[in-house]
Amino acid sequence: MPDQDNSPVWVKWEKKFELGIPAIDEQHRHLVGLCNQLHSEIMSRRSPDGKAWRVALSEALRETVSYTRTHFHLEEKLMEAAGYGNLPGHKNRHQEFVDTISRTLSGFDQTNLQSALDFSKFLYEWILEHIAYEDKLYVKPVMEYLASGRKA
Repeated sequence: MPDQDNSPVWVKWEKKFELGIPAIDEQHRHLVGLCNQLHSEIMSRRSPDGKAWRVALSEALRETVSYTRTHFHLEEKLMEAAGYGNLPGHKNRHQEFVDTISRTLSGFDQTNLQSALDFSKFLYEWILEHIAYEDKLYVKPVMEYLASGRKA
């Protein structure tokens, strides 16, 4: 990931992102890395014709869509098994995120550099809000569930 080689990063992994659930924390780190990769690719591939970053954007979006679906499935499975009361609301937020990324991907042929940068900012803000705040809300029931030794 870009932040491990001292390169400038868009989203710096911070302790406040950690939930204490190793599998989820690892996946969150990967999502932060994808966000950084996307931003770095857009910034490093800017060119006068405005086209060089499109391939990087497309690849990063496809990987982000795929990875977030995998991540959200695990997270939702854990929340369901733990009896997390706000699972429907959390699932809705996940679906909104996937829908936004999917829309961006499906319309990326019309995306200009500013739209790509705006999308990078959207990812940055979503990560800060979702991981650092919304995901913290399910930690207690999931940790209690995991401590009980039951299987999801």
